[in-house]
Amino acid sequence: MRNIFIAIVLAATLTACEKTVILDLDQTTNKLVIEGWVTDVPGHQFVKVSRTSGFYTTGKTPRVTDATVVVEDDKGNTYTYIHNPNNNADSMGYYLPEVPFVGETGHTYYLTVVADGQTYEAQDHLNRTVSIDRLETRVDEDEEKDPKDAGRFYEVLIYAHEPQETRDYYLFKFYRNGQLAFDSESDIYFTDDELIGEEIDGISGAAFYALNDLARVESYSLSREAFIFYRDLQKVLNNDGGMFNPPAADPRSNISNGALGFFQTSAMVSAEITVTE
Repeated sequence: MRNIFIAIVLAATLTACEKTVILDLDQTTNKLVIEGWVTDVPGHQFVKVSRTSGFYTTGKTPRVTDATVVVEDDKGNTYTYIHNPNNNADSMGYYLPEVPFVGETGHTYYLTVVADGQTYEAQDHLNRTVSIDRLETRVDEDEEKDPKDAGRFYEVLIYAHEPQETRDYYLFKFYRNGQLAFDSESDIYFTDDELIGEEIDGISGAAFYALNDLARVESYSLSREAFIFYRDLQKVLNNDGGMFNPPAADPRSNISNGALGFFQTSAMVSAEITVTE
């Protein structure tokens, strides 16, 4: 009985001593973060420049609004970017080409960003992407029995032909009624052609839809370097800090001088379908 009483008192003491502890983390110097896209679709070229922030900092990351941003291609064309030309409050830190252009498949693009007296450079090759032959919809019976969102239990099936003579990499985005189907930044869908094979014959998309929803699928080509970046990024986003997970590390980047982020060039194709019975 005495031992039981001591155990109870000890448990109560440990419980009563719980309190929130704010760790005094070593804060490193803020790094520049550069996110750039060049695609073969009009209006899809931009560069975003920001900085990292402290571990306990909340809200948007600090944006860089006075950088010099230039993109060149391997044909000798030069495109100067200007900061937030439409003066949109939500576009601070975004740079758009002064003269609109589109990327071309088979060419390499070079990014130069000058900020805080430092020069950052990157390059990426714009590969082809797989064409989407058609989309179909069907009821997912398991989701219909217990839908995560009421009424959303239709899935989209993707049909395409993937050329096997080259090693290719792809990023997919899924939209519902004009909006991205996922709110979480950890929902990244990418693959290589070894996983999907030559005939993409009714592969299920990643989102569920309700009747009359407009479903849209976008396919982007990736270079091998971009594929590695997304693979690293997914590991970081899904790392729960468990004892069997390796320490988190920054995704490998193609940007020089220690900047974070990635400069990506992609060909893009898309297809849409309205969900019907």
